[in-house]
Amino acid sequence: MNQAAQPASARRKEAVLWRKLLLERLHRLFSLILVLQLIHCFGDYWWTETYRVVYATLAVYGITELLISRALALRLILQVAAALVAAAVYAPVRWLGWPLSWRSWDEVRHFFAAHGEQFHPFAELALGALLVAHALAAWGTNRARTIAIVLVTVFTLAAIDSYFPYELWPNIAWAVLAGLGWLVVIHLRQLRDRHYDSWEALAERPLELMLPAVVVIGVLILAGVLMPRAPVLLEDPYTIWMEAQNKEVPSLAGEGGYLINGSPLSPGSSGSAKSGYGRNDTQIGGGFQFDYSPVMQVTTTQKAYWRGETKAVYTGKGWSDRKGMETVPASAGDKNLPLDPPREKKEGVREVVQTVTMIRKDRVPVLFAAGPPSGIEEIKGGNNPKLFWNSEEWELRFQRPTQLESYTVVSEVQELDENRLRSLSAVPKDGRASVDLSPYLQLPTSVPKRVRDLAEQVTEGATDDYDKLKKLESYLSATYPYTNTPDTGKQKSSDVVDAFLFEIQEGYCDYYSTAFVVMARTLGLPTRWVKGYTSGSNPADEERARYGGGYTPDPDGAGTYTVRNADAHSWAEAYFEGYGWVPFEPTAGFSIPLPLPKDAPLPTSDVTETIQTPDEETVEPASADWSKPVAIAAGALLVVLAAAWAVWKRRSLLASWKRLRHRGATPNQRIVREMESLVSFMQRRGFKRNPHETLRETFAGWSGRFGSLRAEFEGVLQQFESARYGGERVDEEACARFAETAERIRKAL
Repeated sequence: MNQAAQPASARRKEAVLWRKLLLERLHRLFSLILVLQLIHCFGDYWWTETYRVVYATLAVYGITELLISRALALRLILQVAAALVAAAVYAPVRWLGWPLSWRSWDEVRHFFAAHGEQFHPFAELALGALLVAHALAAWGTNRARTIAIVLVTVFTLAAIDSYFPYELWPNIAWAVLAGLGWLVVIHLRQLRDRHYDSWEALAERPLELMLPAVVVIGVLILAGVLMPRAPVLLEDPYTIWMEAQNKEVPSLAGEGGYLINGSPLSPGSSGSAKSGYGRNDTQIGGGFQFDYSPVMQVTTTQKAYWRGETKAVYTGKGWSDRKGMETVPASAGDKNLPLDPPREKKEGVREVVQTVTMIRKDRVPVLFAAGPPSGIEEIKGGNNPKLFWNSEEWELRFQRPTQLESYTVVSEVQELDENRLRSLSAVPKDGRASVDLSPYLQLPTSVPKRVRDLAEQVTEGATDDYDKLKKLESYLSATYPYTNTPDTGKQKSSDVVDAFLFEIQEGYCDYYSTAFVVMARTLGLPTRWVKGYTSGSNPADEERARYGGGYTPDPDGAGTYTVRNADAHSWAEAYFEGYGWVPFEPTAGFSIPLPLPKDAPLPTSDVTETIQTPDEETVEPASADWSKPVAIAAGALLVVLAAAWAVWKRRSLLASWKRLRHRGATPNQRIVREMESLVSFMQRRGFKRNPHETLRETFAGWSGRFGSLRAEFEGVLQQFESARYGGERVDEEACARFAETAERIRKAL
């Protein structure tokens, strides 16, 4: 039974279900699935609004691509309109009012510029996702290209999963599923084009055709996604070799801090590494690029800096650990970690509970916590790692860097009682301190005298040790600009503090904190260098920073904070006899969150928390609140009406487009161009044409496969040969007949 003998209703049903939906459109849905897997990698960099805009746009893409088969211009109009409307609805776009005069070019330009810039970058990202989806669907027309698309997607996701802190195996499974489905569609297309009789028999039983493929592919994907991961029993040889030498294993996710190719940045180095928590601090200097990939999430009852390690030995170039420090074993369940020196009073000490969930898969050398930790409640992951507590430096350090899932620690954070601190001395007058202070007063002979002179000049007039340290803190943060790319070419001094203060005169946290410690030590004030992470970002704080108002923060800063590589930081601590170690923040633009006594006055400003609202952010009158939704609704209505009008007038618009395209060409030339277009269309549909064949031989082969179109094939061929080789000028009527016949062939296929 050939196609000509099929009942009209059966042919119509087949055309709608298989040709238009399955064979022509379904691959567009698979390209959409691949794009969704790729944009998942930006989850920690895109705002929630960005994802809403992109998802809404891609949803319209999927709907229009499945329901509208040919009208490419209409589909693009609807999809672009969806991107703009979604950006207007979900992004922080505000209606700023109509221009004062449409006759003034400056007013009109300002109107469009002020509104258009609010769509950035939401609309661009949504349109970019659309472009990628269309490009994949247009390029993946055969088996080889489809396999190439899927392999590139899978390899990209696998590389990101391996070298960055993401779990992308479910996304890889979805990409493989989309690829297999795409290959099934390609196979059915080729079956229809090459063996139509077999295709016709299968098309009569669609359930039997699709069910086995769906079941097999579904079972394979479910098995891959749901299969539990086996624990890592063996490390790779490179990791074993590096750890055997007590060296840090480098990671592309930011581990290594300010290192390039495993070596510290030297003065004048032009390269830059990624920001992150690096272990090698022997040479301060160079620059870095901010890396915003997430490291961990901290759920805490008190906002704080997350303390990691302490360094006391300054070499003139950087920091090194003290030798021979005493440590004691520690483990989950230890409730009372001792302090050296022990606290004389428990007054003003707050208990802070923190649950840290590691996002990155890298090994960590220490447990991060608000200082000082006093107990360990739980540790998950790591297979019972060996942990040691340094009571003097407040470090919970692993014997070997360990990969953890999460842990819960309790800290005892001292409230900042400034009145009491001003009554205390850093060093007792009799010199008998509760702890050996000599390591925290150590300085190399390489420190120039002008560093000491500057410290004395800055602290002149201060009557107590605490005020001296506060003056140093304020001077550094107010005098030297913050930059992650300091001009180290200016450095001439071999001492990094001297170079920072008098030559480079700009830098980041390591410069500020190191300069603070060294300047304090020149004054005889015991200090030490600390590194870890700043508090991180809280979604509620981000919401307030983005839109302003409408949010009252917890006075203690309780909540869940996302800590990223860019939050890696260093600061300083100073010792006061009878009080303990007090943190100081000398870095410009930063403010360490410290709890205050209940009766202490609240600080008048907070550098990291102050949110300035521009004048144009003034709340509009209530009557203006309807402007944005009305404008959005009006724009959406205009787009829908324009699209409906284009569909209604599509024939006349298409005819006008053809007339415009062929303007100035003779009817003979237009018939030749239409024939070239028809041949290209047939080849895109899988009809092969050998290079040595004449056009008549090619059409004869095509007519044999589709007997019902034999008359149309013969008609366009005769008209083409008459126009190309007949030597006579054909009229407009003949050109119109050719176009109608060619269109019937396109519709039948």
